[in-house]
Amino acid sequence: MSSERFAPLQKIGFFVNTSKVNAADIVAEVSEWLHRRGVTPLIADEPAAALGCPKIGMQTTDIVRAADMLLVLGGDGTLLSAAHTPGIENVPLLAINIGTLGFLTDASLTELYPTLEATLQGDYRVEHRMMLEVVVNSTFRAFALNDVVIRHYTRLIELDAYIDGQLFIPYTADGLIIATPSGSTGYSLSCAGTIVAPQLEAMLLTPIAPHSLTVRPFIAHGDAEITVKMRSAYESVDVFVDGQRETHSLGAEAVINVRKAERTIQLIRSRRHNYYRALREKLMLGENIKRKVCRS
Repeated sequence: MSSERFAPLQKIGFFVNTSKVNAADIVAEVSEWLHRRGVTPLIADEPAAALGCPKIGMQTTDIVRAADMLLVLGGDGTLLSAAHTPGIENVPLLAINIGTLGFLTDASLTELYPTLEATLQGDYRVEHRMMLEVVVNSTFRAFALNDVVIRHYTRLIELDAYIDGQLFIPYTADGLIIATPSGSTGYSLSCAGTIVAPQLEAMLLTPIAPHSLTVRPFIAHGDAEITVKMRSAYESVDVFVDGQRETHSLGAEAVINVRKAERTIQLIRSRRHNYYRALREKLMLGENIKRKVCRS
């Protein structure tokens, strides 16, 4: 464990997936638990109304500025949504999985209170996760914790991908995923991309259903700049940032630039967190599959 010392946590903000059936009970119980330890829980007015909690006259961006830590209650999707909140890079996040897979989260719901207790005692480390910055024709800029996806849903598209100004691969495919190591267990994995240790700084280029057996996923170094151009003048594509968190429709003339962002996301990691165990258990890595022998 890191020997780094952290300031006492006095205010903890909540970022909650309010669609979960048990979310209201969890928030109420955790809020009372924090109050008993002299910690102020902060919940923005909109989720507070959905959860039946008292309003305190603060919006999500106010919570981010005021909190010493954010407690994210949900799954990976909830954490991705939190990552798109302005100023989120300035506050550490403790993510508790009350969803499904939860590769980005630190602990399960059954480990919530031991994890919180250790965190209040300063028994944790902060893991900085790389993010991507995507810029298109200088008209918009966005940040991704998991991936940037360029695709068309009804036909193959032709794309030229450049790395540091050098032509890399001309793709004919349904699309292209540019992912961080954090995103290597997401959409990229489902398209046969490689799993990459999340502490690394790298960018994964994973084609979606390429129309060639010679096209393979590739891992570029973290300081590379990826440029993607449409090869056919009639093409138009959609760009998705971290799934549906941000979407943009682009014309054929669009030039898409993706590089490592200056900002990172701070994830709190407890002693209980074991990334490799999570991979084994959630993806069943190395699981033996015994085939039944049919006898006539």
